[in-house]
Amino acid sequence: MTKGVLRFLLILIIAIPVVVYFTVWDYYAINIPKWDDHPLKGFVDTFAHATDWNGKLQALVKQHNEHRIALTRIIVWLDYTIFGSLNYRHLMFAGNLLLLGVIPLWYILLKNNKKPLFALVPIPFLWLTLAMWENMYWGMASVQNFGVVTLVLWTLYLCVNPNTWLFALSIPLALLAVFTSPNALFALPIGALLIALTADRKRLALYVVGSGITIFLFFKSYTRAAYNPESKASIFQIVKGYMAFLGSFAESFPVLDNFRVCFLMGCILFLVAVSIVSTTLFRIIRNKYTIKFEKTTDLFCLGSILFILATALVVVYSRAGFGIEGLITSKYKIYSVLLLIVAYLYVVIPIRGTFQSSYITAIVFLSVLFNIFSYHYHLVDAFNLRKELVTDQFNWTYTNKELQPVVDTSFAANVMAKTPVIYEKWLPLISIADRQGYAGSSRGLVKLYDETTFKKEANSFNIENTTFTSQRLQDSGIYILLKSKDRFYVFPAYRTRNKSRKTLFLKQYYFAPGFHVEIPFNKMDKGTYQVALLRQDGEQTGILFKQVKVEVPESENNHIKVNW
Repeated sequence: MTKGVLRFLLILIIAIPVVVYFTVWDYYAINIPKWDDHPLKGFVDTFAHATDWNGKLQALVKQHNEHRIALTRIIVWLDYTIFGSLNYRHLMFAGNLLLLGVIPLWYILLKNNKKPLFALVPIPFLWLTLAMWENMYWGMASVQNFGVVTLVLWTLYLCVNPNTWLFALSIPLALLAVFTSPNALFALPIGALLIALTADRKRLALYVVGSGITIFLFFKSYTRAAYNPESKASIFQIVKGYMAFLGSFAESFPVLDNFRVCFLMGCILFLVAVSIVSTTLFRIIRNKYTIKFEKTTDLFCLGSILFILATALVVVYSRAGFGIEGLITSKYKIYSVLLLIVAYLYVVIPIRGTFQSSYITAIVFLSVLFNIFSYHYHLVDAFNLRKELVTDQFNWTYTNKELQPVVDTSFAANVMAKTPVIYEKWLPLISIADRQGYAGSSRGLVKLYDETTFKKEANSFNIENTTFTSQRLQDSGIYILLKSKDRFYVFPAYRTRNKSRKTLFLKQYYFAPGFHVEIPFNKMDKGTYQVALLRQDGEQTGILFKQVKVEVPESENNHIKVNW
C-alpha cells in the first residue's frame, strides 16, 4: 500500500467519529431554547435597535449571570443577519464546530513531534462522543462551554509558539476566550507563567499588558452574581468530588457503580497530571531539548493541565455542596476528556521504533470501545432532553383550552425561526380526546394505562410504569397529558437505561422496561386535572383519558433571580 493511499484511509478513519457525532447531533437537535437561551432573543432586539456603536458594544458584553458571553452573541447576531431569524440549532452547530477546533491542534502537536498521522486516530474517537450531550443540544452552552476550551487551548499554544506573529495572535484570542466564559481568566496567569519559563521578557511584558487590559475590560461595571446559592461543602466532599470530576469521562464504562469508577479514574488521572507537571517543569528548567518543538509541547501541556485543574477546583468548590454526584454530569465532562487526551500525548510522543505502531493500535482499539460505550450509555439522556424541550415549549405556547398559541407581537418574541414540532400533530387529537376521552391509535393504551401507577405526593404528581418496552427513538414514547377546565399541560415520561449489557450491545435495547415522571405542582396552575397517556409510536399517535384525576394546589413558583 502506497503512502498516499494509507494517508487517505487514515483520514477516512479520522472522519468516522466526526460524521457519527454530527449525524447523532442532527437527529436529536431541535430549535427550542433551553433556560438561559431565551435572553438571546432580547439581545437581538437590543442590538438591532441600538442607535450607536456604544449601545451595540454594551449589548455584546453585558453580563449574563457571572459570565460575559460576547462570542455567543456575535454568532447569534450573524445567524439573525444571514437567515433573518434566530435558530438555536445553528447556535448549537456553531458550538459543536468549535469543539472540532481541538483536533487540528493535536495534529500539529503530534506532527511536529515526528509522530505519524496514525497517532491522531484516537483523538476524535475520545473527543467526539454523546457524553457531551447537554452542551451538544443547548445553544448558549454549546458555544460557551465548547468554545472556551478550544480558544484557551489555542491561546496557550500560540503564546509559547516560536513564531512572533502567532504569539501576537494569542493576546486577542485570550480576550475572546475570556468574553466567552470567565474560566478563561485562568489562561492569563497560566500563559504568563509559560512565557516566563521561556525567559522571553519582551513577550512576557506584552502578554501581561494584554492580560491587564483583558481583566480591566471584563471587570469594568461587573457586579457579583449574589443570587447564586452558596454551596457549603466539606473537605471530604470537595476531595471526593474533585477526583470524580477529573474522572467523569469514565461514567459510560460498563460497570454497576459509575460514580465509583469515575472517582477511581479521577485519582489515577490526578496522579498522572501531577507526574506530568513535575516532570515537565524539571525538563523546562534544565532546558536540554534535542528538538526545539519538544519544549513548546511541554509548555503547552503544562498550561493545559493547570487550566484543567484550576477549572475543576472552582467548579467543585462552588458545586460540591449541592451533591457530588452532579459533578460527573455531561456539562463538565469536557475537562475530564481533555485531561485524558493531554495524558495521551505523554504516552505516545516518547515512543519510538517498532513498538510505536503496536502501542497506538492498542490505544485506538480502546478509544473506539470508549466511543461506542458513550453513545450507548448517553443515548437515553439525549432522548429525554429532546422530549423535555418539546413539552416545555408546548406548555408556554398553549395556555388556553382552545389550543391557540400565545400572541406576542413584540420584536423579541418573533425573532426565533419557526420550526415544525411534533406536538403540532397532536393538537387536533387533543381536542378530540378532550370531548370523547380518546383519540388516534389507542390500541394497547387501555392495558398500558391500567399497568401504570399514579400517586399524588406533597409537592408533586408521580407516575410510574414497569412494562412499557418500546425501543423507538427521537419523538416516540410516552407523554403525560393533563387537562383542566382552563388549559392543557404535556410532560414527558422519562426512560431509564437498559442495564443488561448483553441486550444493549447485541440487540440495541437502549431502554429498560417502563417509564417514570415526577411533575412538580409549581409547574402547573391550580386546578383539578384529568390525566391521559399520550403515546407516540413512530408516525402514530394515541391519547387516552380514564378515571385518574389530580388536584393541584396553589404553590409558589420560586423564580431564580437573573441579571438579563
